[in-house]
Amino acid sequence: MALGMETFCSGLVSSMDEQPTISEIMHKAIAERTFPGGAVAFGACTVPCYYQAYGTYTFESSSAITPDSQWDMASLTKIMATVPSIMILYDRGQIALEEVVCKYLPEFGNNGKEFITVRQLLTHTAGLREFYPFFDMGLRQKDQVLEYIMADKVWYTMGITRYSDLSMIVLGLVVERITGMPLEVFTAKEIYEPLGMRNTCFRPIDKTDFNPLVVPTEVDRMHRNRLLWGEVHDPSAFVLGGVAGHAGLFSTITDVCRFAQTMLAGGMDQTSSRRFFKESTVRLFTTPGLKTPNNPRPFALGWDVAVRRSMDGYTSAGKFLGSRTFGHTGFTGTSLWIDPDRNLFVSLLTNAVHPTAVGGFGYKVREIRPMIADAAVHAMGEQAIPRESLTWHLGSTLATEEKKFLALKHAQSTLLSTDDDMIHWAIPERSTPSSVRDSQPSPASEPCGTRGSNQVAKVTFASMTTSVVMSQNISNGSAEKHIEWRRLVPIICIALVVSVIA
Repeated sequence: MALGMETFCSGLVSSMDEQPTISEIMHKAIAERTFPGGAVAFGACTVPCYYQAYGTYTFESSSAITPDSQWDMASLTKIMATVPSIMILYDRGQIALEEVVCKYLPEFGNNGKEFITVRQLLTHTAGLREFYPFFDMGLRQKDQVLEYIMADKVWYTMGITRYSDLSMIVLGLVVERITGMPLEVFTAKEIYEPLGMRNTCFRPIDKTDFNPLVVPTEVDRMHRNRLLWGEVHDPSAFVLGGVAGHAGLFSTITDVCRFAQTMLAGGMDQTSSRRFFKESTVRLFTTPGLKTPNNPRPFALGWDVAVRRSMDGYTSAGKFLGSRTFGHTGFTGTSLWIDPDRNLFVSLLTNAVHPTAVGGFGYKVREIRPMIADAAVHAMGEQAIPRESLTWHLGSTLATEEKKFLALKHAQSTLLSTDDDMIHWAIPERSTPSSVRDSQPSPASEPCGTRGSNQVAKVTFASMTTSVVMSQNISNGSAEKHIEWRRLVPIICIALVVSVIA
C-alpha cells in the first residue's frame, strides 16, 4: 500500500523552526548538490506508506525522478537479498547458524577458514578482509575472483567485528549451493515475485538490457571509463557478473515499502497474508548480539542496528528511532531503517556517488539520512496516523537463548582443563590465531570442520534450542575405552548452567 506524499510532507508546518519537512530537506540537499535526485518513503506495516520522488537523474538531466525509478541499492543487497534468503533456508531447516560454512561450501574450508560458521559470516566476525580491489589486482573474471576468495586467509581474530563484503559474497554462494539456483533466481522466486516487488532484481552484466528507468551512479574514470547507468556500481559485484551477495540489487522506492512493511509485520505480507519468515526468525536475525569487551559493537545476524551505529556518536537512523531499530545503509546513498517499537520504517534512496565518489564527494549524504529519519518520525506524529502496536518483537526468548550460547562458551573455557586431551568441545565461535601469519590450513587427512583423530566427545550448541546435543566418538576405533566419572564433571556443570538459565 502506498500513497504519494508531496502535499503530505510539504504541508507539515508545525514546529518548522525545530524540524524541517522532508521536502525542505530534499530540495535543499539537491540545491547543494549532495545528490541530483532521490526518493523517500516512510510508513507503518498496516497503513498506506507515503513516498515522494525528488530531483533529476543527473545534475545535467531534465529527466525527473519518479516512484518507478530503479536505484542501485549497493549494500542494501545484503538485507534485501542475501540475508532474507538465509532466513528462508533457516526456517526450512536447510541451514544452521552454528554449522561450519564449509559443510555447504567445501572449497571454502582451508587456510584457517575451516571452522568459520554461518553465524560468524552473518555477524561480520569471521575474520575475513573487508574487501579487495580486484580490478587493481588484475582479477577481472568471476572465476578468478571466486578462486581468490576461496583460497584466502583469515586476516583478523574471529569473534571481533570487522565489516566484510567478503562474508556476504560467501553467504550468497552458500545460498546458491544449497538451493541449486543462482542468487538472482532464488530471490526472485521466493521473495520479489510473491511479494509483488516487480521492479526489484539483479542486473547480470551479460544478460541485462539497458533500462532508462535505472538511475545512473558514478562517472567511473578509474576502471570502466563511462557513466555507470544500468550496471552495478560496486566494482567487486561487477567483476562477479553483476550478481553478488553484498551488492548488485536494483529496486524502487515503492518496492522497498513492500519489503519494509513485511519486515515490520514480523515476516507477514499484509496484502496477501502470506508469511515469508517466521516471527521468531525475524526476532532472531534483527536483534543485535550481546556486547562483550572484545566486541562492543555487534551486528545482528546480517542486519545493522541503530544502537551499534550510535556508539560512534552518529547514526543515520536519527535521534528518535528506538533501540530495536534495524536496517542498513548503501554506498551509493541508500538506506533503510525499521523500528518495530514505533511501527515505523523510513527509507532514503539517492545516487549520492554521482558524478563521482572520489574524494568523498558522496559523503554529505550522511548528514541527510538522520534528518530524513527525524522528519519521518515528526510527520507521523503530527498527522496522528493510526498504527497498531506490534507484539511479534516482544516477549522473545532470544535473550535467554543468547545467554545460553555465551554460558556454554564460558563454561567451556573455564571448566575444562587444557591438559585433558580426552575431551574436545566444538563451540559456535572457534578460536583462531590473532595473526594471519600464524594461520595454518587443516591437515588434508582431517575432514572439514573436525577437531582431529583424538577427539572423544563433541558438544554442539544450536541457536534457539534448549538442548545440548552430545555425540561421543571414541578415538582410534576403540569403543571399549573407559571415560572416568571425573571427566564427566565438566559436562554436568555445563548442563546445570544451561538449565539454570532456562
